[in-house]
Amino acid sequence: MELNLRPKKECRFDAVSLGEVMLRLDPGEGRIRTARSFRAWEGGGEYNVIRGLHKCFGMDTAVITAFADNEVGKLMKDFIEQGGVNTDLIYWKKTDGIGRICRNGINF
Repeated sequence: MELNLRPKKECRFDAVSLGEVMLRLDPGEGRIRTARSFRAWEGGGEYNVIRGLHKCFGMDTAVITAFADNEVGKLMKDFIEQGGVNTDLIYWKKTDGIGRICRNGINF
């Protein structure tokens, strides 16, 4: 099978990820039931690959996902930008403030 790839100069990104990016809350060495604090960062299978391609190989990468337009979504965007992944393709969804319309994924 022959791959018909365009030259880099014709592409905005080297690689793009499509999928959910979640906020991970980690209690560290303790258990969730006794935790009094959590460390937060972003994660998700597809996103982790795209971030790794940028960090390890210097590739120009982006993520296509959707976030609720709230403080958690903005935190996630900041984490992604700190990882060097482009956020221009994030779709911001209006929210009702309680999660009936949409919500951001959270993982413990």
